[in-house]
Amino acid sequence: MPLNSSAFPPDHALPAQPAAHGITRQLVVVMGVCGSGKTTIAEGLHNELGWPWLDADTLHEPASIAKMRDGIPLTDADRSAWLERCHTWLRGCAERNTGGILACSALKRAYRNRLRAQGLAVQFVYLHADENTLHTRVEARTGHFMPSSQLPNQLETLEPPHPDEAAWSLSTLHQPAETIAQIMGLLKAKKS
Repeated sequence: MPLNSSAFPPDHALPAQPAAHGITRQLVVVMGVCGSGKTTIAEGLHNELGWPWLDADTLHEPASIAKMRDGIPLTDADRSAWLERCHTWLRGCAERNTGGILACSALKRAYRNRLRAQGLAVQFVYLHADENTLHTRVEARTGHFMPSSQLPNQLETLEPPHPDEAAWSLSTLHQPAETIAQIMGLLKAKKS
């Protein structure tokens, strides 16, 4: 599946100075299981910062989407090319110095290693909530291929980031605006 080049804005689409809210452009992956709020938070960060953003679900192969829709968990092999496309998108953002925000489950350390391959400096934001909240959210959403029956498998597969990974762990039990503000504060305080 070719990478959608429209995901990369032209260089003139982004202001040269000053950095939005005093935050240096960087690569941010908003991660977690289904229902954790990845897409909502990633889009909110995009609205605040103006950096390009992408929902990694749009990079899945049609066969993988069909499997998930049918309640069949993806294997590491199913995810391999998808992770490479995610990495390519992040690398493109780094090369263009646009910053970039990717909403991506990144459930395993090995997957996160693929995203930050070739020396990419990626800041992960791990979103989490209790299983009942996650289930309620997945049941309530419309227009998404992932059924709530996949949540237990995602939770079983999940390897939360370790202390040696560049990751912030945030609960999403409060309003999205609060989570976005918290991340903005962390990004502003981060030393590049």
